[in-house]
Amino acid sequence: MKGKIFLLVVSLLVVMSFVSACTAMPLAPTAGGAQAPASTSADSTYGMDHKMKITFVTHDLGAGVFAPVRRGMEDACRQINAECEFLGPQTYNPTDQVAILEAAIAKQPDAIVTTRPDPSAYNQVLQKAIDSGIALATFNTTDPEASKAVPAPHVGQDFTNYGKVWAREVMRDLPEGGEVAVTDCCFGHFALEERIRSFKETLELEGEGKWVVREVINTSADPDKVYSAIEAYYQANQDIKGIYGVDYYSGIISEFIKKNNLQGKLKTGGSDLAPGNVDGLNEGYTSFGLGQNPYWQGYMPVMMMHQMLAFGVRPNTIDTGTDVVTPDNIGEFNPDYR
Repeated sequence: MKGKIFLLVVSLLVVMSFVSACTAMPLAPTAGGAQAPASTSADSTYGMDHKMKITFVTHDLGAGVFAPVRRGMEDACRQINAECEFLGPQTYNPTDQVAILEAAIAKQPDAIVTTRPDPSAYNQVLQKAIDSGIALATFNTTDPEASKAVPAPHVGQDFTNYGKVWAREVMRDLPEGGEVAVTDCCFGHFALEERIRSFKETLELEGEGKWVVREVINTSADPDKVYSAIEAYYQANQDIKGIYGVDYYSGIISEFIKKNNLQGKLKTGGSDLAPGNVDGLNEGYTSFGLGQNPYWQGYMPVMMMHQMLAFGVRPNTIDTGTDVVTPDNIGEFNPDYR
């Protein structure tokens, strides 16, 4: 019996020694341009005598879709006891966003998490961040050309897949086919351009010519201007079967339909769960909303940066998916998080 106990104790000591060696082992260099973590010891000082500082920077602080992103960031930062801030221009403006990134770099946070909807505008400033020893990730939107120039893990939606899902929902919404229009707040914004490209392509490949995009309406990102653009377009195109939105401001189409008693006459559906879309889904005159899980776009980058810097866990790109929200399932979704 004593011999068995002795062997058991020895075995436990061997296992504990092995685990201790593994947790202290540095992470091997990463491939594909990914950033190597600055600290790989499980005995990290983050959260003890050094509070991690993480700065988020978006391209459009005024867009309501970023409210749940910010909520996710704040929840994650609270859990790891980090100092976090959420910055950006009030409306879509890459130039102003780059200036905000420059100011953020000067403060030397541990990590910067940013959107980058342009193929080249952010390359220089983000490379500067990396050269300054700041960890980098992107969220919500990253242009693929920019990703090639300055690689970084990304948490956000697959926009090509979004376009496919969107097209199929429109074909279900208008089973007899017809001409439709699309609203777009921000011409040149990669995510929106790719959604529309994939949307049109899917209609052509799967629609047998029954569904046609008559026009993409440039609305701007000012809610009042968005409403005016929709109103002017419909007054000149009252034969249009539906007006669908590619961005957060698509909820204003729903508001236009309700205000003008066009329920059942003009079809709509769009991106994200803005208040107008939520009201329309609950009352049945908005056919669908397409969600991108924005809460995770704030929560997961914080956790990835923490795990990389504190424990050497290599971050990966995460697709947050495309939810199809309808009048039938709207009760399953909390707009404060989606």
